[in-house]
Amino acid sequence: MKLSGERKNLLILAAYLTVFPIVTLLIGFAVGKPLIRIEASNIHLLLETFGIENHLVGGQIYVPADRMSFEITWQCSGAFSMTLYTLIYLLLPGLKKKPMEWLFGVSAIYIANILRVFFSIYLYYEFGEGAFNTFHYTVGPILLFLLVVILIAHVFLLGLRSSTKPSKF
Repeated sequence: MKLSGERKNLLILAAYLTVFPIVTLLIGFAVGKPLIRIEASNIHLLLETFGIENHLVGGQIYVPADRMSFEITWQCSGAFSMTLYTLIYLLLPGLKKKPMEWLFGVSAIYIANILRVFFSIYLYYEFGEGAFNTFHYTVGPILLFLLVVILIAHVFLLGLRSSTKPSKF
């Protein structure tokens, strides 16, 4: 039984949509703890830089002024976004893989994610729970997703550009 092109593409898409979350969960569990510690430490330092008293306790940031604790989990560490970018980067056909290009993308995602979590806590400190919820659960993830899409589009366009250049003979 031969599958049509459309059915084959749908099966491939279904396989990716099934495998990707499983791979992300495995990576999150494998590298989550170190990323949590690094992320929490970086956010702790950023909050102190902006004059917000806070205490770092494991993967939690305690803000005494609000008597509030923010737990940094592996989902907050950016592992999902970095994995998504990495998998698409590696699986994009016809792309010349350049380690520095990939490193730039992962670094940009990581820095944007740290800023997303920092601004979430900062908005809670300055404006309360409503501002925190809006940014942390809606605006921040949308901005992070858009960054991933822009980075992937950039890599894809570089791949197209390199594949359309005439060869030198």
